[in-house]
Amino acid sequence: MYISNLDVTGYKNSKSKSVIKLQKGLNILVGENGSGKTTIINALRLILRENEFSYLNIDEDDFYVSLDKDFSAPEIRIDLKIESLNSDEQVTFLSWCDADFNAQLHFEVSANPNRKGYYKKEIWGGASKSSIFEEETFDCIDCIYLPPLRDAEEKLVNGKRSRLAQLLKKQYGDNKDELVRSVKGFNEQITSNADKKYNEIEEAKKNINTKLEETLGQRLGQSINLQFAETTFNKIVESIKMVFFPGIKENNPEKFRDIAINSLGYNNLLYIATVFAELELLKDNNMMTVLLIEEPEAHLHPQLQVKFIKYLEELTRKLENLQVVITTHSPVLASSVDTDNLIHVAYKDDRIIATVLKYINLGESKSYINRWLDVTKSTLLFSKGVILVEGISEAMLLPTFAKIVLAEHNKNALNGGINNMLPNSLEEAGVSVVNINGINFKHFMRLFSNFKEATSQAHIPIYCAGITDNDPPKIKVIVYDKNGVMKSDKNGDPVTTAEDVYPLPSEAPIGANIALQLIDEINMSKWGRLYRSPLKTFEYDLAIEENTRQLAEVLHDLWSKDGSVKANCKTIITRNNQYFDNEELLRNDAEFIFTHIDADEVGKGVFAQKLADYLEEQIRSHMGNINASKSNLTEVYSEISSLITVPEYIKKAINWAIGGIKIDG
Repeated sequence: MYISNLDVTGYKNSKSKSVIKLQKGLNILVGENGSGKTTIINALRLILRENEFSYLNIDEDDFYVSLDKDFSAPEIRIDLKIESLNSDEQVTFLSWCDADFNAQLHFEVSANPNRKGYYKKEIWGGASKSSIFEEETFDCIDCIYLPPLRDAEEKLVNGKRSRLAQLLKKQYGDNKDELVRSVKGFNEQITSNADKKYNEIEEAKKNINTKLEETLGQRLGQSINLQFAETTFNKIVESIKMVFFPGIKENNPEKFRDIAINSLGYNNLLYIATVFAELELLKDNNMMTVLLIEEPEAHLHPQLQVKFIKYLEELTRKLENLQVVITTHSPVLASSVDTDNLIHVAYKDDRIIATVLKYINLGESKSYINRWLDVTKSTLLFSKGVILVEGISEAMLLPTFAKIVLAEHNKNALNGGINNMLPNSLEEAGVSVVNINGINFKHFMRLFSNFKEATSQAHIPIYCAGITDNDPPKIKVIVYDKNGVMKSDKNGDPVTTAEDVYPLPSEAPIGANIALQLIDEINMSKWGRLYRSPLKTFEYDLAIEENTRQLAEVLHDLWSKDGSVKANCKTIITRNNQYFDNEELLRNDAEFIFTHIDADEVGKGVFAQKLADYLEEQIRSHMGNINASKSNLTEVYSEISSLITVPEYIKKAINWAIGGIKIDG
């Protein structure tokens, strides 16, 4: 049996009913901050009566309230569905079951508190509130919660709420009498001091009793005795604490150390290992165990994160009655498991949208995404928006270009007196740039849009833009020798070679990039868009926008040898992007820059990094000139937006990823 559905209404950030589907075994909730991951965890804790949460009462802050305070939820409603019950489980959970023998559990709290200020909780099983409800059924479900940034040390030392004490209580079960007798016998030896081994304790007891008598007299005084902790079983196990050794299989008790001096990360793992030991004991006692973990990556370096999640994956395969729900912000964790275990959580239209990646029809792309969803690419699961790019150049320059595009937008917003200002950067907007190292948009775009025979309606509900090159086909040209005579092959046919073309905007070249075939289908979807360079490639199209001066300045600084290349760069710089409708001259300069960027002496990646640094330095300088009252903000945005002309297709991609914004052109 396992929880298949969780519905949440009126609780925390969920105004409308939020429907969350869960899977058997391991469920990893990913998504940006504020998307509702913790709301899902706490809703499960409430309805399953998780021990620590059961001490807490519902308060006013638990009810949904709109940002403008005009609406507050009249009630909290949480509904749970449990599927795949075997025959024994159907009998045990009969009072919770519907006609299909799926167990239902419901939790409801009205927003009207009683006279003492408490909110009354109602819980029932089955379809009707009036049906018979057996509270004891909860004894067959164990819900364990590991909070984020947990104080593992506090949970492992002695005390009533020690995780170690809880483990020991389950470990001993009904076999606790021998431990109690042993501790009680030791206590009696101390208090009686029959063997005269504890004279110091005896002397201290005598001195205290003497002072009590002197102070209060015989009629009002009291007597004391000294012993160790109480000898009830619970007190004994609650007084046991954990110590550690920084290595495996050490048996010498003198070498072990107090966990107070251990690292936060390893104490975290000690705490989790204690919980796992508890799970082993529960596997034969409970019909279902639900383990809720928030941010297990806390204080763990990447290798430990991978080791941990792999173990948990294996544990859920071994323990049939264990269901695990994890929240994480770690791309390391997200990229270390099969995509079937991932649930993307987003917050849209006042409700939580949970998308199980397993239910997205990825077709043949599934194995590709599982293989390629590494640490860098998995950041798309934690973003508000995504821009997919072909290579390193675009990945380096898009964040900088976005600052220029957004400055232009915000300048126009200020001039127009309208209140639609956008963030100043992709980082502020929560947008990730993901380099897919090629043109395999068909694989990644299936996460966001419906195309190429994909029939699933499930998609990750965030805006995704792809940027790809036009890549016009090369043309065949006849080869001539140094004397201008046409070369021929052995059959007498002309020898030809394939040469790159360098088109102008007026020529509207047809592209040979196979990714272009996806554009129409992708662009009909709700969340996905694919944009192409109109002419050739990213670098060439950037140059043809009359940015030759800026690009030539960077190329000049990168070119190590004096000579014709540097001289030509200086000539282009002196033109200062002024071509006066001389398209052929612009084409020649753009071709020169493009071919030398791609030369061995420079390289696209190095050039992109240098250009980004060149622009970022100027952006920082202009932003530093904003005065205290921000009265010159329009002028600053104007200066930034004029640093370079960003091609239109890149502008469209940036605006789409930031919030589904469409621009003309």
